[in-house]
Amino acid sequence: MKLSLSVLRRFVALPASADEVRDLLDDVGVEVKRADGDLFTVELLANRGDHHCYEGVAREVALRTGAPVRTPTVASLAVGAGPAVAVETPGALVYTLTRLTRARAEAPLTADDAAPLVAAGLDGIGAAVDATNLVNLELGQPTHAFDADAVRGVVRVRESAPGERAWPLFRPGPVELPAGTLVIADDEKVLAIAGVIGCEESKTTAATTALLLESACFDPVKVRLASRALGIHTDSTARFERGSDPARALVGAGRVVHLLEGAGWARVGPTTQAGAWQDPQRVLRVDVAAARRFLGVDLRFDDMVARLARAGFAELGTPADRAAEALVLRVPSWRLWDVEHAADLYEELAKSIGYNAIPTTLPAVDMGALPAPADVARDAVDAVLLAAGFHEVFTDGFHARALDEALGLPAGHVLLQHVETRNALDRAYSLLKTNGFAQAIEAVAANLRFKAEAVRLFEWTRSFHPVAGADPLVSRGPAAPPCTERRFCWGVVVGDERPRGWGPPPRPADVFFVKGLLEEIGVSLRLPLAVGPLPPDAPLAAVLHPTRAAGLFLDGVLVGTFGEAHPRVLRAFKIKKERPVYFELDAALLDAAPRPGRFRDPASTQAMERALAFTLPWGFGAQVVAGTLRAAGADWLDAADPVDTYDHTDATGAPVRTVTYRLRVEQPPAGFTAETLNERVRALVDAVAAAHGAAGVHLR
Repeated sequence: MKLSLSVLRRFVALPASADEVRDLLDDVGVEVKRADGDLFTVELLANRGDHHCYEGVAREVALRTGAPVRTPTVASLAVGAGPAVAVETPGALVYTLTRLTRARAEAPLTADDAAPLVAAGLDGIGAAVDATNLVNLELGQPTHAFDADAVRGVVRVRESAPGERAWPLFRPGPVELPAGTLVIADDEKVLAIAGVIGCEESKTTAATTALLLESACFDPVKVRLASRALGIHTDSTARFERGSDPARALVGAGRVVHLLEGAGWARVGPTTQAGAWQDPQRVLRVDVAAARRFLGVDLRFDDMVARLARAGFAELGTPADRAAEALVLRVPSWRLWDVEHAADLYEELAKSIGYNAIPTTLPAVDMGALPAPADVARDAVDAVLLAAGFHEVFTDGFHARALDEALGLPAGHVLLQHVETRNALDRAYSLLKTNGFAQAIEAVAANLRFKAEAVRLFEWTRSFHPVAGADPLVSRGPAAPPCTERRFCWGVVVGDERPRGWGPPPRPADVFFVKGLLEEIGVSLRLPLAVGPLPPDAPLAAVLHPTRAAGLFLDGVLVGTFGEAHPRVLRAFKIKKERPVYFELDAALLDAAPRPGRFRDPASTQAMERALAFTLPWGFGAQVVAGTLRAAGADWLDAADPVDTYDHTDATGAPVRTVTYRLRVEQPPAGFTAETLNERVRALVDAVAAAHGAAGVHLR
């Protein structure tokens, strides 16, 4: 908005120099973007419709300086049975209509009155149009003048019907209005799009001899939707969509009437006022002690009252309220759109003092806090991935059904069981995701289309899985939501294992590259992760290559999956040459990572060790057996680590591998003898046989 300092001085007293005025405006939140002599270009607060006028800026200055706000002369309008008006929608909070006729030859507005128009760069069109534009700038109250002779019948404020058309000003022809658009209409046509713009068929001209002057307050959301849908943004829209003052509609009309009466027009009859709006008389209660603590300034009770009164907040408290140091205030009508809570008044007090005058203090802190162990573990995972050249990305929690279809899964598959939004505005975002694989492959395909041959992405995210029999539209309370959430990290890699150089061509980043990456993560987390065959019922088994995928296990429990994308999926995403490798890690790993160790006194007894050798079928993960040993001896066994391997063939000639495991008890308790250890080791052998005997694992 462009402000003339000479005009602003009519509304409130200002410092003498332009530099001092600029500093003052900047400090009260009216940022001066450019100063050109007497003309300031300012940026106003986005949520304050009352700011967008000289009077609104003057109020902000008065809040700081205490100088009174001076308002321009306004004609007193008698409300009664004036022009016929019918308000047929709650979108018109207040609607007024005043009739004027030309009493003599129209004269232009005086140069003094027109100064705000000149500063804003608005050319003089005619007294009727100039007066409405001027009042918008002065008081922030949009008004509009219709040619009364072009209006047929009753003026109706209503919503547009489907397919209805209107001819906005400055447009080459009529346009179709979205159904439900707030309009001003007569018995034959649309006269204006409420709060946005007038229409050609009712505009005033040099030949106009009678006016119907509209001054109103419309629902901000209705105005904003109409403006965006039609691509029309006017000064009126800028004020209405932020919330205009319902109590100022009649005042704005009175100001226009005063200007026009000096330009050759005369009122005819009373003014019609319609609309169901009534001032809610919003009252806020401010704890004075809490306000002092928040601001860090020791303001007296009466000082707070006086400062807030400058902004229009009137005190309503009783002596009992004052005794309790409770400030009871009524919110003025022009602040009903943005002041709802007592804390909103802290900002007004801060602006009245000056942000630069408020002491800067840090909150009291008794002691520092270490990061949570899970956060430390996540940082360790991130460090491994970032060092390997991965980039963290963020994907949507929703996706389209077409993304599921590209996976080619059978009906009823667990990955197709979604929580679905039934009223999604965009069907491309109607399903809550059940995995990260689909979006990962979609991201790879998008990068490949842009010729990005090396792709390494990862994300920490959540998947959502419906609870059997739960209706997602029925609230079951926080203890029984319609779905469960799973936290996990996914990653995907395409391209060479290392950058190309002068040496031999690098290997592609295949399944074995990702296996090594996950093993490095296990080392960083100090967790004995084991690689083993991927169970066929694992959710991702159906979308990974049947012979190039594996599971990641911790103590025999599946905690991760990795593998090459299935050729069927690659065809669906039109990935021809590359072979993306995908992995997932359950966030439960973060909680399983051992906490930083504490110092322990050296053992007073010697550690006890045993060795067990198991023969494993070829390809069976050695760490899977180690996990079973640790789980079976969790209450007494300190370590179960593979220390030696021997590859050979069994009696049938099939390749097998014998793995020797070292079992260690660091500090045997009293009474823990060699016989006790031998009995427990036999129990470990039985546990391995029960868990993996069917797969061919046996004690050598």
